[in-house]
Amino acid sequence: MRLFRATDIKIWHGKSGKELGTVDTNQLKNNMADISPNGRFIAAAAFTADVKVWEIVYSKDSSVKEVNRVMQLKGHKSAVTSLCFTPDSEKIITASKDGTIRVWNINVRYHLDEDPKTLRVLPVPLHDSKGSTCLYEHMGISPDGKVLAVTSGSTLQWLCAETGAVLDTAEKAHEGAISGIAWAPRTIPNGGAPAFILASCGDDKKVKLWLAPEVSST
Repeated sequence: MRLFRATDIKIWHGKSGKELGTVDTNQLKNNMADISPNGRFIAAAAFTADVKVWEIVYSKDSSVKEVNRVMQLKGHKSAVTSLCFTPDSEKIITASKDGTIRVWNINVRYHLDEDPKTLRVLPVPLHDSKGSTCLYEHMGISPDGKVLAVTSGSTLQWLCAETGAVLDTAEKAHEGAISGIAWAPRTIPNGGAPAFILASCGDDKKVKLWLAPEVSST
């Protein structure tokens, strides 16, 4: 999937690179978008407090038959700056200028007009030198759903996805702003326990690999 900073989102086949379809979000300007791991939903934010969700309907040959808007996430008081789906494709996590992170349940009967539900509201824990809440620009959750990676400028931070507690922070993770993050789908051996790896890229034209912190079981 590719996001255009106007109103279009283009959907591409992950293996062949073939363009499958285009979604016009009919919003002011796209800021952030994500596709669910199962390929069924697209969520997009456009510098507003609401997030729109579309369902992709595929033909038998895997081409996109149609894309229908099915849900809208309402609850933030200011613009949503980043979002991501959880690994099970049943939840969406959003961060907003209102200083909160919200976890939404989208596993609802939307065809019967059942609205998505807010499961948790967590405070954004990162602040600048003046004490103001920082804006999260990118986010992604680990494949096991336990660690939420977020970025603000050149800072990379890992949070407990359940509680929002800060697990680790890398200030100046890149020489310049971080432009993207992605989790490796599988773990690697790390001593006696497997560990997940996060990749980050930045304006410094570097790609860095990070070992995800552990989440305490207590």
